[in-house]
Amino acid sequence: MGLRTLLKSGIVLDMYFFKNNRFAFVSMLIWPYLILGLILGMGALFGSAESFRENVGAAVNPLTYFVASTLAAMVSLDVMWGVGGSVLHHRWIGTLPYILLTPHRTSVTLVLTYVPRYLLTAGIQLAEFAPLILMTEGVGSGALKLGVMALAVTVGMLPILGFSALFASFLLSIKEETNVLSWVNPLILLFSGAFYPAYLLPKWARLISVALPSTYTIELARLSALMGSPELRKVTALIGILVAMSAVYNLVSGLVIQAGERRAMREGAI
Repeated sequence: MGLRTLLKSGIVLDMYFFKNNRFAFVSMLIWPYLILGLILGMGALFGSAESFRENVGAAVNPLTYFVASTLAAMVSLDVMWGVGGSVLHHRWIGTLPYILLTPHRTSVTLVLTYVPRYLLTAGIQLAEFAPLILMTEGVGSGALKLGVMALAVTVGMLPILGFSALFASFLLSIKEETNVLSWVNPLILLFSGAFYPAYLLPKWARLISVALPSTYTIELARLSALMGSPELRKVTALIGILVAMSAVYNLVSGLVIQAGERRAMREGAI
């Protein structure tokens, strides 16, 4: 079984999942706007666009800012669920032993079978927000901002895949049946600055946010909200950080997940 077969299996799985679960597909289309509407509604209730610009310290369009934040946060969550959460799902339905026995490393199997779904859902969510951004920012500026968002969710996927694989190795090695991600993911979003900029967090929380790849993915997406063209220097710096974190997290996850597999088999945690 080659790597191409793993990618193909991921594509076929997603096609049949959405074909046989049309309500899930419709809810996936509605969910981003529900999240955006909730954030904007709370902002309008407790503040204003002027106070938001003053707090952020930049002349930004709140709508574009929160579209970028919503998109980056949702794709980051999707990766955590798709790679890390898949260990729990396979354990619940009894297919985890078969995943561990595949010819490829478990991290490779989990990641490559998930990548097609990520590209599909991220592309759909970006396309959903595209008309809103183009109407708000204009065609020229809006297309540039959408390009930066697309760059953020594409490059930002790479280190988050490795980070999620690390979490998957942790789930492999413990005899835990509860949905751990249901309370871990909100904490990750909090420390990543999804709800408000990470630099406003306490010092101890900023130390955690520095180590999270989702922090830089969200920050890169938010650069698109700056009035005019985003600064190329900042974009390049964030891409460099994400590429470096990709190398570190994916290398470490490949080693750690093997140890998690051995421990799971030795202790019967599968």
